[in-house]
Amino acid sequence: MAMRRRVILLLPLLFACGHCAAPEPAPQPNPSTDSATIGGDPVSAPDPAPLPAATDAPENTVATEHPPLASARPQASVEAARASRRAAGRVQSDEPVPCDAVDDDVSAADCREFTRQKARLRPGILAFDPPAKMTVGVTYDLTLSIGKATDAEEIRAVVRREGRRLEERTLQVGAFMTATLTGNAFEIALQGTEGPSRSLGADRRDIWQWQVKPLRAGTQRLLLTVSADAMGADGKRRRFSLANRPVDILVEVTASQRREDRTRAIEDSLGRGARVMSALEKWMIGLAALLAAVGGAWLALRKFGKPKEVAADKPPNP
Repeated sequence: MAMRRRVILLLPLLFACGHCAAPEPAPQPNPSTDSATIGGDPVSAPDPAPLPAATDAPENTVATEHPPLASARPQASVEAARASRRAAGRVQSDEPVPCDAVDDDVSAADCREFTRQKARLRPGILAFDPPAKMTVGVTYDLTLSIGKATDAEEIRAVVRREGRRLEERTLQVGAFMTATLTGNAFEIALQGTEGPSRSLGADRRDIWQWQVKPLRAGTQRLLLTVSADAMGADGKRRRFSLANRPVDILVEVTASQRREDRTRAIEDSLGRGARVMSALEKWMIGLAALLAAVGGAWLALRKFGKPKEVAADKPPNP
């Protein structure tokens, strides 16, 4: 009994000692980190080299800044888009559009310029001094003066002449004006080095002069035409407005010219008569020749085939 009690008392101690005395398993070496086996001897793996510590840049080092490459492409795209828009705008501006200023189809840029020019037209006046009568073959100087209506008296004074009538008409005046004088029964020449189309100054005044010589007697007509023009970028003119002034002139002849005309008429009549007589004479000669030819042919036909008559004094044959 005593032995059993000892064994029972020692059991807790044995269990406790068994847990305490159990040896821990040895750790397994890791070839990749702890050591490597070379020729069967374990060798410790070298420690990894430490990374260099970040140090401050030397004071004499200058940092070079490079623009980002990606930003160049968007900038080029923007410039290309702008150029494309400008080109499209130019193409669109060159396309013909209806323009009320000149009542025609022109480019948008020309239409804007024509509209600006038309807005600057001002009320004006023309003064013209044709004589009431002219003589055939005599040369006359005719003058046209144009300006603003506010300068009407000065415009009249330029062309007012003794013995001349004064033709007036209102019109629009602008920076570009054209004046022409025409007439079928007259020889007309514009004087000066400037042509009929003029560029007027800020006062919108100018003068045209012609030398006019009538060629035929009777009532003849001159036609004065004045236009306010639009000037395009190409240098060509288009008309804003037009003012026409027909002028009837009595063209006379002198007494000597009348005698010359009468003599010339008689000579022309005699010449026509002589030509008629000459033609008639030629016709009569031709007719006579024809009649002679016909008569000769008729006589030849009458004699052809007619037997010859036997002479009365010829003895008969035995």
